[in-house]
Amino acid sequence: MPTRVRAGAVMSLAGVSAIFIGIVAGCGISGPGATSSLSPTPSPTAPTATGPTNLVEASQAGDLPAGDYYLDLPAYPARIDFAVPAGWWHYYDAGSREDSTVHAILVNSEDTGAANGSAWGLSFTVVDEVRVDPCDPSAGNMDTSVTESAEALAEAFSSWDDFPTTGVEDVTLGGFPGKRVEMTRDESATCQGTLFVTPSGFQFAMELPSSEPIVNQFTFLDVQGSILVIWTTDFPGTTLFEEAGGASPDPQAHVEDQGQLHDILESVVIQPR
Repeated sequence: MPTRVRAGAVMSLAGVSAIFIGIVAGCGISGPGATSSLSPTPSPTAPTATGPTNLVEASQAGDLPAGDYYLDLPAYPARIDFAVPAGWWHYYDAGSREDSTVHAILVNSEDTGAANGSAWGLSFTVVDEVRVDPCDPSAGNMDTSVTESAEALAEAFSSWDDFPTTGVEDVTLGGFPGKRVEMTRDESATCQGTLFVTPSGFQFAMELPSSEPIVNQFTFLDVQGSILVIWTTDFPGTTLFEEAGGASPDPQAHVEDQGQLHDILESVVIQPR
């Protein structure tokens, strides 16, 4: 996948990214026209935060202080509140946090030997355009109607032969209903694949592990007539991004992180404006 770089540096997003938020792939990230993945290099862990903090105003260096955070951006259909444990950091895709439409919480995996970050965690985002063919930009984009509901977006994601869904289910998260799509990458795929593009121009691809199960999850929530997307990398193995950064392949590297990932998701509260 393309390289994802820590916010504040030159970006060529890979890293996972994610999310769905992937989410990266994830879930690298970059500016308009470049595919990326979520994953800069984290710094030493920061002290514990004392109260709800606007994520776009959080410290740029190192791990986020453990505590409660929120995102309240014009591009999002609602304010999102959530709790972050120690050992996780913030990634955003655009030149400024306020302009970004992909905000990811990624685990610090320096202990795996990955010098470039993990690209493992979750991201929040919204969809602007959905690709007809993730491996062929010239094929264009799907009709805008696919972004009108969680069900329509789930059906669109289920249409790719090279990136098949392994399951679609009804979900409720933060008090809002939607669809959860689990996806994989078929051996016939010729690329990492750009699934969709966000309003800030981020080309969102999956972030893959080198071991089974090779899956990413996208949760689509119907919120106030819009779709909020949460991407997750809920798999136990090291990501290909970590291995490219020097980590040794380990099918159990993120087993403990999966528990914390679930805790973050369970803490999500969505407050419509």
